[in-house]
Amino acid sequence: MKDPEKSLYVKVIETALKYPDGFKYSDIVNNKELGLKDWEKSILNRYFYDACERYNYKDNTKGETIFLFIYGNYNKSNSPENIYTLTFDTEFTFIDFQELKFARKNAQEARKMSTWAIGLSIFAILVSILVPLGVAYFMTQNVVLDNDQFQTIKESMDSFIAPRPK
Repeated sequence: MKDPEKSLYVKVIETALKYPDGFKYSDIVNNKELGLKDWEKSILNRYFYDACERYNYKDNTKGETIFLFIYGNYNKSNSPENIYTLTFDTEFTFIDFQELKFARKNAQEARKMSTWAIGLSIFAILVSILVPLGVAYFMTQNVVLDNDQFQTIKESMDSFIAPRPK
């Protein structure tokens, strides 16, 4: 499966977000950091073209684009004077993507911690079973009373407990 972080769309959106006041065609297509291939440039050219078409016809249903034309020559999508920004849908989709990444990371962390907690609880159960058995086996003593000890205890108890009056 392709890493979403290396997706053309994610890279382009991250680059476009670096220009809060809008970006030009060359800021994206000729960006050295993006290192776009020809087929990727052709996809972006189509998006820039569709953004101009939407503006020209005042129709937001024309074409599919991640860009929104703001200012310039809408008849020529790669004009150096054109200013574009990302569409709201694109920005919100990117925010959703970032939240999904964060949620996945948290889920992986939670799974690790829950596995650790289950292991710890199993260990605690074993200790709670073994400690009383160990105490019973190793620390209890057999007490043996011979007859002389028993008689001495009996006499002291008899003198302590007075007979009841009838």
